[in-house]
Amino acid sequence: MTRRAARLALCAAGLLALAGCGIRGSDVVEAGGAPTVVVAPFPESRLLLYFLGPDGRLMPVSRDVGRIGVPVPTRSGPGGDPDAATGETVPFDGFGQGYEIDAGHPYAAGIAPAKALAALFAGPRPPERAAGLTTALPPDGLRAAQVRTDGPDGLLIRVGFPVRSLPPGAVGQLVCTMAFSADRSGTARVTVTGTDGSLPASSCEV
Repeated sequence: MTRRAARLALCAAGLLALAGCGIRGSDVVEAGGAPTVVVAPFPESRLLLYFLGPDGRLMPVSRDVGRIGVPVPTRSGPGGDPDAATGETVPFDGFGQGYEIDAGHPYAAGIAPAKALAALFAGPRPPERAAGLTTALPPDGLRAAQVRTDGPDGLLIRVGFPVRSLPPGAVGQLVCTMAFSADRSGTARVTVTGTDGSLPASSCEV
Protein backbone atom coordinates (compact mmCIF):
# COMPACT_ATOMS: atom_id res chain seq x y z
CA MET A 1 0.00 0.00 0.00
CA THR A 2 1.34 3.46 -0.86
CA ARG A 3 1.89 6.10 1.79
CA ARG A 4 -0.93 8.17 0.31
CA ALA A 5 -3.35 5.23 0.49
CA ALA A 6 -2.29 4.53 4.06
CA ARG A 7 -2.91 8.14 5.03
CA LEU A 8 -6.33 8.02 3.37
CA ALA A 9 -7.36 4.89 5.24
CA LEU A 10 -6.05 6.32 8.53
CA CYS A 11 -7.95 9.56 8.01
CA ALA A 12 -11.15 7.67 7.27
CA ALA A 13 -10.83 5.57 10.42
CA GLY A 14 -10.14 8.65 12.54
CA LEU A 15 -13.02 10.62 11.12
CA LEU A 16 -15.45 7.74 11.61
CA ALA A 17 -14.35 7.50 15.24
CA LEU A 18 -14.97 11.22 15.69
CA ALA A 19 -18.42 10.90 14.16
CA GLY A 20 -19.25 8.09 16.56
CA CYS A 21 -18.34 10.35 19.47
CA GLY A 22 -20.57 13.14 18.27
CA ILE A 23 -17.62 15.30 17.19
CA ARG A 24 -17.78 16.89 13.77
CA GLY A 25 -14.74 16.17 11.65
CA SER A 26 -13.78 17.68 8.31
CA ASP A 27 -13.58 16.38 4.76
CA VAL A 28 -10.51 14.48 3.64
CA VAL A 29 -8.40 16.86 1.56
CA GLU A 30 -5.03 16.20 -0.02
CA ALA A 31 -2.85 18.83 -1.66
CA GLY A 32 -1.61 18.66 -5.22
CA GLY A 33 -4.90 17.72 -6.88
CA ALA A 34 -4.75 14.05 -5.88
CA PRO A 35 -8.01 12.05 -5.77
CA THR A 36 -9.94 12.66 -2.56
CA VAL A 37 -12.94 11.02 -0.90
CA VAL A 38 -15.44 12.77 1.36
CA VAL A 39 -15.94 10.73 4.52
CA ALA A 40 -17.13 13.41 6.96
CA PRO A 41 -19.02 15.35 8.18
CA PHE A 42 -22.17 13.25 8.13
CA PRO A 43 -25.06 15.78 8.05
CA GLU A 44 -28.74 15.11 7.51
CA SER A 45 -28.38 15.62 3.74
CA ARG A 46 -25.91 12.75 3.29
CA LEU A 47 -25.89 8.97 3.33
CA LEU A 48 -22.94 6.95 4.53
CA LEU A 49 -21.80 4.19 2.17
CA TYR A 50 -19.15 1.59 2.87
CA PHE A 51 -16.62 0.50 0.25
CA LEU A 52 -13.26 -1.25 0.56
CA GLY A 53 -10.11 0.80 0.97
CA PRO A 54 -6.72 0.07 -0.64
CA ASP A 55 -5.91 -2.32 2.21
CA GLY A 56 -9.20 -4.21 1.84
CA ARG A 57 -10.74 -2.75 4.98
CA LEU A 58 -14.16 -1.12 5.13
CA MET A 59 -14.05 2.60 4.49
CA PRO A 60 -16.95 5.07 4.89
CA VAL A 61 -17.83 7.55 2.16
CA SER A 62 -20.54 10.17 2.60
CA ARG A 63 -22.73 11.14 -0.34
CA ASP A 64 -24.99 14.15 -0.81
CA VAL A 65 -28.51 12.87 -1.35
CA GLY A 66 -30.57 16.03 -1.79
CA ARG A 67 -34.18 14.89 -1.42
CA ILE A 68 -33.49 11.81 0.65
CA GLY A 69 -37.07 10.61 0.26
CA VAL A 70 -36.81 9.95 -3.48
CA PRO A 71 -34.57 6.96 -4.30
CA VAL A 72 -34.10 6.67 -8.06
CA PRO A 73 -32.67 3.60 -9.82
CA THR A 74 -33.16 4.87 -13.40
CA ARG A 75 -32.71 8.14 -15.27
CA SER A 76 -35.40 9.82 -17.36
CA GLY A 77 -34.95 11.95 -20.45
CA PRO A 78 -36.64 15.30 -21.16
CA GLY A 79 -40.30 15.38 -20.25
CA GLY A 80 -40.01 12.34 -18.00
CA ASP A 81 -39.69 9.89 -20.91
CA PRO A 82 -36.82 7.39 -21.33
CA ASP A 83 -33.56 8.77 -22.70
CA ALA A 84 -34.42 10.37 -26.04
CA ALA A 85 -31.18 9.23 -27.67
CA THR A 86 -31.46 5.54 -26.84
CA GLY A 87 -35.07 5.02 -25.80
CA GLU A 88 -33.81 3.16 -22.75
CA THR A 89 -33.46 3.91 -19.08
CA VAL A 90 -29.96 4.39 -17.77
CA PRO A 91 -28.67 2.66 -14.60
CA PHE A 92 -28.11 5.24 -11.91
CA ASP A 93 -27.03 5.31 -8.29
CA GLY A 94 -29.94 7.48 -7.12
CA PHE A 95 -28.20 10.83 -6.69
CA GLY A 96 -28.18 14.17 -8.48
CA GLN A 97 -30.64 16.37 -10.31
CA GLY A 98 -32.85 15.58 -13.29
CA TYR A 99 -33.84 12.10 -12.15
CA GLU A 100 -37.40 10.93 -11.63
CA ILE A 101 -39.27 7.80 -10.66
CA ASP A 102 -42.71 6.46 -11.49
CA ALA A 103 -45.21 6.70 -8.64
CA GLY A 104 -45.90 2.97 -8.97
CA HIS A 105 -42.26 1.91 -8.60
CA PRO A 106 -41.49 -0.11 -5.42
CA TYR A 107 -38.98 2.57 -4.35
CA ALA A 108 -41.47 5.43 -4.74
CA ALA A 109 -42.43 5.20 -1.06
CA GLY A 110 -39.15 6.96 -0.31
CA ILE A 111 -37.38 4.48 1.96
CA ALA A 112 -33.91 5.88 2.67
CA PRO A 113 -32.29 2.41 3.08
CA ALA A 114 -33.47 1.47 -0.43
CA LYS A 115 -31.72 4.53 -1.81
CA ALA A 116 -28.55 3.65 0.07
CA LEU A 117 -28.70 0.10 -1.28
CA ALA A 118 -28.97 1.38 -4.87
CA ALA A 119 -25.98 3.66 -4.36
CA LEU A 120 -23.95 0.89 -2.75
CA PHE A 121 -24.49 -1.57 -5.61
CA ALA A 122 -23.64 1.18 -8.13
CA GLY A 123 -20.14 1.04 -6.67
CA PRO A 124 -17.53 3.75 -6.11
CA ARG A 125 -17.61 6.76 -8.39
CA PRO A 126 -14.59 7.46 -10.63
CA PRO A 127 -12.89 9.85 -8.14
CA GLU A 128 -13.39 7.29 -5.37
CA ARG A 129 -11.93 4.51 -7.51
CA ALA A 130 -8.99 6.79 -8.30
CA ALA A 131 -8.45 7.11 -4.56
CA GLY A 132 -8.24 3.32 -4.27
CA LEU A 133 -11.78 2.39 -3.23
CA THR A 134 -13.34 -0.82 -4.56
CA THR A 135 -16.39 -2.99 -3.90
CA ALA A 136 -16.75 -6.72 -3.33
CA LEU A 137 -20.44 -6.73 -4.27
CA PRO A 138 -21.68 -7.96 -7.67
CA PRO A 139 -22.34 -5.05 -10.08
CA ASP A 140 -25.84 -6.32 -10.94
CA GLY A 141 -26.71 -7.14 -7.35
CA LEU A 142 -29.52 -4.60 -7.13
CA ARG A 143 -31.74 -6.74 -9.35
CA ALA A 144 -34.56 -8.28 -7.30
CA ALA A 145 -33.18 -6.60 -4.16
CA GLN A 146 -35.67 -5.65 -1.46
CA VAL A 147 -35.38 -3.73 1.80
CA ARG A 148 -37.65 -4.22 4.79
CA THR A 149 -37.38 -2.04 7.86
CA ASP A 150 -39.74 -4.20 9.93
CA GLY A 151 -37.72 -7.41 10.01
CA PRO A 152 -37.78 -9.56 13.17
CA ASP A 153 -34.20 -8.53 14.03
CA GLY A 154 -34.20 -5.04 12.53
CA LEU A 155 -33.44 -4.37 8.87
CA LEU A 156 -33.94 -7.19 6.35
CA ILE A 157 -32.08 -7.06 3.03
CA ARG A 158 -33.14 -9.60 0.41
CA VAL A 159 -30.97 -9.99 -2.70
CA GLY A 160 -31.20 -12.18 -5.79
CA PHE A 161 -27.84 -13.93 -5.48
CA PRO A 162 -26.15 -16.37 -3.04
CA VAL A 163 -24.89 -14.71 0.13
CA ARG A 164 -23.27 -17.52 2.13
CA SER A 165 -20.20 -17.45 -0.11
CA LEU A 166 -19.81 -13.66 0.00
CA PRO A 167 -16.42 -12.48 1.32
CA PRO A 168 -16.50 -10.76 4.73
CA GLY A 169 -15.82 -7.40 3.10
CA ALA A 170 -18.94 -7.65 0.94
CA VAL A 171 -21.10 -8.59 3.92
CA GLY A 172 -19.60 -5.70 5.87
CA GLN A 173 -20.43 -3.30 3.06
CA LEU A 174 -24.08 -4.35 3.16
CA VAL A 175 -24.42 -4.45 6.93
CA CYS A 176 -22.67 -1.15 7.68
CA THR A 177 -24.27 0.81 4.85
CA MET A 178 -27.73 -0.43 5.77
CA ALA A 179 -27.19 0.06 9.50
CA PHE A 180 -26.25 3.72 9.05
CA SER A 181 -29.06 4.32 6.54
CA ALA A 182 -31.63 3.14 9.07
CA ASP A 183 -30.10 4.67 12.19
CA ARG A 184 -27.52 7.46 12.24
CA SER A 185 -25.85 5.79 15.21
CA GLY A 186 -25.15 2.74 13.03
CA THR A 187 -26.41 0.35 15.71
CA ALA A 188 -29.30 -1.15 13.72
CA ARG A 189 -29.10 -4.91 13.22
CA VAL A 190 -29.18 -6.16 9.63
CA THR A 191 -30.14 -9.55 8.21
CA VAL A 192 -28.96 -10.36 4.68
CA THR A 193 -30.97 -13.00 2.79
CA GLY A 194 -30.09 -14.45 -0.61
CA THR A 195 -31.01 -17.33 -2.88
CA ASP A 196 -29.14 -19.76 -0.63
CA GLY A 197 -30.59 -18.68 2.71
CA SER A 198 -29.91 -16.02 5.32
CA LEU A 199 -26.86 -14.83 7.20
CA PRO A 200 -27.15 -14.28 10.96
CA ALA A 201 -28.41 -10.84 11.95
CA SER A 202 -25.45 -8.60 12.70
CA SER A 203 -24.52 -4.98 13.33
CA CYS A 204 -21.74 -2.80 11.96
CA GLU A 205 -18.57 -3.47 13.94
CA VAL A 206 -16.21 -1.05 12.20
